[in-house]
Amino acid sequence: MKIFVSQKNFTVGDVEKNFEILKKSFSKSVSMNSDFFVSTELSLAGYPPQDLLFRKDFISKINSFKKKIINLTKKTSTIFVLNIPEIEKKKLFNTVFLIKSGNVIFKISKSSLPNYGVFDEKRYFYSGKNNGNLFKYKNKNLKFFICEDLWASDLTKKEKKKTDLIFVLNASPFEINKFKKRINISKKNAIHFNSPLIYLNLVGAQDDIVFDGGSFFMNQSGEIIDCASFFEEDEMLIDTKKKKKKKIISLDKNEHLYNALMISLNDYFKKNNFSTALIGISGGIDSALTASIAADVLGSSNIKSFFLPSIYTSKESRTDAKDLCENLNISLEEISIESSRKLILGELSFLFKNLKKDITEENVQSRIRGLLLMALSNKFNSLLLTTGNKSELLVGYSTLYGDMCGGFSLLKDLYKTEINELCKWRNKNTSNRFKINKKDIIPSNILLKEPTAELKFNQKDSDTLPSYDILDKILYLLIDKNKDLKTIVKKGFKEKIVRKIWEMVKNSEFKRFQSALGPKVSEMSLDRDRRFPITNKFIL
Repeated sequence: MKIFVSQKNFTVGDVEKNFEILKKSFSKSVSMNSDFFVSTELSLAGYPPQDLLFRKDFISKINSFKKKIINLTKKTSTIFVLNIPEIEKKKLFNTVFLIKSGNVIFKISKSSLPNYGVFDEKRYFYSGKNNGNLFKYKNKNLKFFICEDLWASDLTKKEKKKTDLIFVLNASPFEINKFKKRINISKKNAIHFNSPLIYLNLVGAQDDIVFDGGSFFMNQSGEIIDCASFFEEDEMLIDTKKKKKKKIISLDKNEHLYNALMISLNDYFKKNNFSTALIGISGGIDSALTASIAADVLGSSNIKSFFLPSIYTSKESRTDAKDLCENLNISLEEISIESSRKLILGELSFLFKNLKKDITEENVQSRIRGLLLMALSNKFNSLLLTTGNKSELLVGYSTLYGDMCGGFSLLKDLYKTEINELCKWRNKNTSNRFKINKKDIIPSNILLKEPTAELKFNQKDSDTLPSYDILDKILYLLIDKNKDLKTIVKKGFKEKIVRKIWEMVKNSEFKRFQSALGPKVSEMSLDRDRRFPITNKFIL
């Protein structure tokens, strides 16, 4: 059999455009005399459609384009494998249709509905009753899984009928090491059913979710025979008789991460009709990485950057900011906030009389910067990229309506130590995917100097936080892995510090509820994955 695999970047709600993508790809499939044309989960609707699924007009529109797809197949024997939401007896199902020569010849609905992490499919769909999900084609038994069906398949059950080929339609979100997990579960199924397996995965980004592609064809022994590209559209004509294994282009952790952040930014801009980005450059590592990724994605001419110093800003930061922007070939304007700082504190002086200086005076500076950057964003119609990281957001080391201002938070799911490693990786690597096709773009001094917010003289992050090496390890155990106090202390961390960090996390929950959207790249992002109450008296 010949199977045409279409790994494309679809847009949620844009049924017309998604149809045109499928139509063009199907035409190519037909010209190559394929037996089956197959694409990813809910490709016509876009994934995830979320509460669009509650709209009757949305479902109706999908049905009208289903009819158009049926018409496409009338003059060909190639089977179109279409996955759409379907209403049956007033219930909504996630259903795969096999369409041949103008007729639906088989259908099956998703039975395992994920209800964890980014998924809440039980909110929308009913579970399909798939007692026998085999489709017979040319004396071959074909099995169809929709994403979670693969992960939930009963591998202890003895099959009554032989399976000759497994199709798995997915929209599997990216996170570090996710590809290995997909390979492992697919291998278990291939071996259990003694069947080759085709795993299709969506590519692109939707709001905070990234899809990395990497569709593959695996033999019955769990060996990869063919594999599509990561982080870009691709098409494959799979010959199920093919035996020779293909070497998978290996991407290391940082390469995966950088590409994930790039495609997330690119799709958020393109799909929401933004063209230029605006960034506040501090001379620190977070704004440096944000600017580097933005330049690699959008190109230097589409970025406006601003340096906003106060009396507390060092000459070193000014030099680092200038060097970075020169390396990236992006414009850098300087606007001092000192006169505004003095003016505002002067206006408040009669109310602050006899009160000690504290974080209030520091936050005023951050909020002035936020005000100016948002004004520039409005005036130039540019999307402001906020530059906070996961470490800072978790412990509340950020200013609401200050440095948290912005429409997209590119580093939101990266710990500070991960950002440092990613910067080092970018300095050593280049790619034809990067619009800044050179190495060493982030000045070495930015990587070497101690982190500081520079909101008062001689300030360092370590004045109020443990070193990031320690902080990030504790946060990872506490947040990503949900470990208890006893377990974390056994890892060698002081109980007092762990308790302090928990209280900081708990007390800053309200800030995260108001933070900008950012790409999920870990198993525990701060948006869809983690749903903690703001009012929370739980003591560690």
